[in-house]
Amino acid sequence: MKKLQTYILKDLFRALIPAFATLVLIMAAGFCMQLLRQGLDVVRLSGLLPPVFAYCIPMALPAAFLTAVIMTFGRLSADNELMAIRAAGIHLFGIVYPVLAVAAALTLVAVYFQFETVPRARGAARALRHEALKQILLDKVALCARRRLAFPPTYVQYEDFKDGKMINLVVLEIRGDRPRTVITAESGVIKEDAAHAGIVSFQMSNCTVRWFGLEVGDEAIPMTSERVVLNVRVAPKADEVLSQKKHLGFWKLMHELRRLREAVGSQPAIHDPDRVREKGFTEIHGYDIEILEVDRALDSLRQRHDKHAFQEPRRQEQVIERNRQLIADAEKDIELLQQQQAACFQELKQAREADTDNIEKQVELERRHRDLLAQVDALKKRIETLQAELGAADSLANASSAKARELEESIRELEDRRSELWLKRGKVQQVIEWANQQKELLSLRLRVHKRLGQALAVLVFAFIGVPVGIMASRRRVVTAFGISFAIVLFVFYPLLILGQLAAESGAFPVGPSMWAANALTFLIGAALTVKVMRG
Repeated sequence: MKKLQTYILKDLFRALIPAFATLVLIMAAGFCMQLLRQGLDVVRLSGLLPPVFAYCIPMALPAAFLTAVIMTFGRLSADNELMAIRAAGIHLFGIVYPVLAVAAALTLVAVYFQFETVPRARGAARALRHEALKQILLDKVALCARRRLAFPPTYVQYEDFKDGKMINLVVLEIRGDRPRTVITAESGVIKEDAAHAGIVSFQMSNCTVRWFGLEVGDEAIPMTSERVVLNVRVAPKADEVLSQKKHLGFWKLMHELRRLREAVGSQPAIHDPDRVREKGFTEIHGYDIEILEVDRALDSLRQRHDKHAFQEPRRQEQVIERNRQLIADAEKDIELLQQQQAACFQELKQAREADTDNIEKQVELERRHRDLLAQVDALKKRIETLQAELGAADSLANASSAKARELEESIRELEDRRSELWLKRGKVQQVIEWANQQKELLSLRLRVHKRLGQALAVLVFAFIGVPVGIMASRRRVVTAFGISFAIVLFVFYPLLILGQLAAESGAFPVGPSMWAANALTFLIGAALTVKVMRG
């Protein structure tokens, strides 16, 4: 029995190894051709081969194992070896379960690759690819040979390349599945940002920018500008790429999944995170504009308040203080003049009584007395004028204080409005954060289920390959391949894709959606296996 099982396993591996190598080479060649179409040259492509092969290994393993199982049991059936085994009283399960055991072992290998090797390989390939594309992008010769550049979510297309400039550019920014910003420019150049690694700068002139709203059919808002500079990240650092959650290994991925579940557990459920995020960004944009307008109004009111609360009262206080000082000086002058006037009057009286013939002296004293009276009257009028100015200054100071209080009330209202806007913006930002976390949690859950499902496809395909191979003969091996691969291509992978779409849209739970393909394929294989075993 052991010799028979060893014989079958050897036959299985003789078919598995070339099938696996062929499929890996075909898939790697396909990826390389895709990279070449994206603008990568053959020299730079060589650095991407190790991660590309590491990425292709778990992808090719299920199909290769299915091919090997069909070929092995098809040959056993065609050579009547299965009939001889049954005639010897050996149940078919005795030769099938070692194949299933190998499938289980290869499933564990595929699980390891899916959770450990593939994420790192994809991250390394992405970093190397973007770095290579950035260098090509900065190469004038390579640049002038291309007309389209893609760095999702930014896409660039131009009509011609002359004298180091792109002519008639169209820059498209995609959010979700809709364009959000379209920039057209007469010309533009590409320069590397020396301060930031992996950033290139599209410097465009004579531009028209159109921003589309959130709703489908919203009218574009055009704006013109002589110069627009668009910084696009085209070559992220390898550490940044590998630190992204989709490139994490198993244990880190599970830790992040547990952390997100705890964070999302207390949040309200969001059924369409992308829609909520887009709507939230639009609302935040509106709040930012309104907050900017409120800030500008506050700045104007605060300047006016400072004028009426500090500058104007200080100026009026200076006027009041100066006028009071002038009034005090004038009163002193009046007192001195009145004393001089009294002395002059007394001297005039004495002159009249003593010597009536001294007319000239009397005239002089009278003239002096009149001058003193005129000076006193002028000072009194000056005091009246200063007192009027003093009252006016006091009124202006009171009016400024009242205006300052009025402005303080307006400032408080605007500050309350600003706080209300920030509060609303914060609530929207919180909802966006919840949407991001729930979308990230959904993405991680999908990623875990998808990796496990693709790894377990090795075992599932074994249940398809064994009965199909047994039922086939050498002449019908092509038909067997067609049937098995039809199940894989038209049942397994379509269901896997549909399940992922259904889970992403929230129409069905993640687990049943992602495992429907494996479950249905397994049931088909199990039914065929039972039929063969009974036969």
